[in-house]
Amino acid sequence: MPKSSNFHGNPPELDRTIELESVFGRPSVGLEAGEVLAARYQIEATIGEGGSGQVFRAWDRVLGEPIALKILRPDRAREKTWIKRLAREVRVARAIRHANVCRVFDLAHADGHWFVSMELATGGTLRDTLRSGQARPMVERLADARAICAGLAAIHLVGITHRDVTPQNVLRMTDGRLVLSDFGLASEGADTTIEGGTPRYMPPETAMGHRSDQRSDVWQLGSILHELLFDGRPEWESDSKGIVLRPPSAPGASSFEEDLARLCGDCLAQNPADRPATAVEVAARLAEAEVARPHGVLARLAGTRRGIAMAGLLVGLAAGMFLAGATIRHRTRPRDPMGDDDRRLLRSVADTLDAEGRHEEAGSLNRLSSPRVSE
Repeated sequence: MPKSSNFHGNPPELDRTIELESVFGRPSVGLEAGEVLAARYQIEATIGEGGSGQVFRAWDRVLGEPIALKILRPDRAREKTWIKRLAREVRVARAIRHANVCRVFDLAHADGHWFVSMELATGGTLRDTLRSGQARPMVERLADARAICAGLAAIHLVGITHRDVTPQNVLRMTDGRLVLSDFGLASEGADTTIEGGTPRYMPPETAMGHRSDQRSDVWQLGSILHELLFDGRPEWESDSKGIVLRPPSAPGASSFEEDLARLCGDCLAQNPADRPATAVEVAARLAEAEVARPHGVLARLAGTRRGIAMAGLLVGLAAGMFLAGATIRHRTRPRDPMGDDDRRLLRSVADTLDAEGRHEEAGSLNRLSSPRVSE
């Protein structure tokens, strides 16, 4: 596959979230390694920063485990609007409970600092993975793609637009799981009070000052999928329709690669109306492509044990499988539509995945096949 040369050699700000009113070079939080915040959190190291604050790795003395602390810069902490924004970010993040969305624990004020405690990612970011230069088998790339789609789909299902879906904001946990993080620019419904984004991943409508919605997230998701699955940033060319995506798949590509290329192309359509509406639709299309893959696990299983019926079940439940374990607050769970035969079938698939070493996916299917308990 051809590799994109876009943005090569440009400064790291291209991968940094920029809020329109932020100014780089603001004062640091002023905490050093070894200091203790709120008589509980021992600061260990700085692991990130942005226009509004810094992120630290800290040791929670009460629970005896490492966590991450996002602390407002002193100039921001003096402004009520920024404290409200931090509280809003926590509220938005806590509206979603999903294995592929970073957990946010609490908002607190102590020792003159406003801060948020959250799940610590010890495996770096997806950007680190993409920059490593290591060849990765397609099965690993697809697993990452499914995880990112799952997290964003869970976010979209509660009516939230993330607005900053970038490799820098996709974190890898100790167990290898990917989670979406940073809800500083997220919006609910028609809320557009906070503007900004990451230049390298800013959709056309955002760059032009137009309103962002979940289709803007889909554009960013498509950009990430392109990098993840085709080893390079999207490249663009001109034709009679204007600026269009240069096809990432080379001549002679397999039908599976062509399916993935079409999915990326649809996500990266310049007109938002031409994109999939939400990440749930992207997740389902990715599952369909995997089912049709000649040598994929789902394709092999689809040819056995009730054949077409099984393939149809897996495609129909694909988004549900991606979202297994998700708990959405303030929503009533729908009645469980699966019968005993469907449960046995999913458990059989889970056994096959488990035998191939794909334990996390097997666990997701097993959870999906378990009878739901009414709340």
